Amino acid sequence: MLAVGLAVGLGFAATTHPLRATFAFSASCLAAAVLRAVQPTARAGGLVVRGRAFDVLTLVALGVVVLVVGRSMNLHPHV
Repeated sequence: MLAVGLAVGLGFAATTHPLRATFAFSASCLAAAVLRAVQPTARAGGLVVRGRAFDVLTLVALGVVVLVVGRSMNLHPHV
């Protein structure tokens, strides 16, 4: 899930859509946090790094930070 979101984000970044890239990456982090929160550890697979709470908080923090930074970027050229 996270890898797919990262690939989509990189695809958007490569096609000069940085705002869409930040939304895609942020959404994938937040979706991964939800999956990590609701799935048992045995089924969470690659989302398991530390404890459930640490993993969820880290993914939520990363998703929110990327979203805030993406929204605060000045992406319109000044002419």
